[in-house]
Amino acid sequence: MKINSDFSINQLQIKQNNLTDAENKFKNLLAKKTNESEKENKETEEDKELKKVSQEFEAIFVNMMFKQMRSSVFKSGLLDGGMSREIFEDMYYNEVSKSAAESNELGIAEVIYQQLSNKS
Repeated sequence: MKINSDFSINQLQIKQNNLTDAENKFKNLLAKKTNESEKENKETEEDKELKKVSQEFEAIFVNMMFKQMRSSVFKSGLLDGGMSREIFEDMYYNEVSKSAAESNELGIAEVIYQQLSNKS
């Protein structure tokens, strides 16, 4: 039994060439999208790092503010705990300043981030 075919060999080759052209276009489009997404991921990593540094700066600023406030308080010597109390207070206020910076209570980190990232 003989099967009749409407396609000649030339027509099959043309269809195959069209298919490979479409594959190449698809591959190029996929590569372009991949490059764009990698670029966006890189920018978001930079943004995350900038936000982290801004929060760290706010924490340092708040910690310095606490130290100045503590130094203005008169110490009588009667209830002072000595060196161990000073170390504990330093550690305590350091953690308080970090948590205040992370929760954006003062907003200093946000302002610094906007200034450095040129975003309004």
